[in-house]
Amino acid sequence: MSAAGVEHLDVSAAVPASHARLAESLLQELQLRDPDGSRLGQVTDLAVLAARAADSALDTAEAWTEHLGGFYDATTVGRLLSRGGRPVSRQAVHKRKGLLALTTGSGRVVYPAFQFVGGGVLPGLDAVQRAVPEELASRWTLASWLVTPQPQLDGQSPVQLLREGSVAPVLTAARDLASSLAA
Repeated sequence: MSAAGVEHLDVSAAVPASHARLAESLLQELQLRDPDGSRLGQVTDLAVLAARAADSALDTAEAWTEHLGGFYDATTVGRLLSRGGRPVSRQAVHKRKGLLALTTGSGRVVYPAFQFVGGGVLPGLDAVQRAVPEELASRWTLASWLVTPQPQLDGQSPVQLLREGSVAPVLTAARDLASSLAA
């Protein structure tokens, strides 16, 4: 055993090997920087510290981009929605109803690219957002649901069906989602 009383981290087989390796490396680094544990002993919320460490190790923005696809800022959305060559102002984009706007952890507003088609917004998206109000599901949760194949939709994603013009089954599935979240 080492001075801190831990020589090796014992992890269960359910933990991925990459997690165990990171935990062991973190323990070794803590042993070097805080050998007696006194500095870490002063931390009042270890869960916050652990979350920060995980944020440093894993890029959640990259994971969201992989899951949802790309994102646009308000300026780009203004150009996408332009009429007669005149872009829509950033302020008008932010106020426009029907756009799925996501606020990042840093407070930046982004718009998932999947919602735009042919110079406009995906038909039916506004109705889906009304069917699943933000009080029931964050807009990030709704965005994830929109791109995930749903058993109720024969394994297709809601976005796929909206692109095909099949709004009614997506609205039914959205209402069912809202009902299950409200229960």
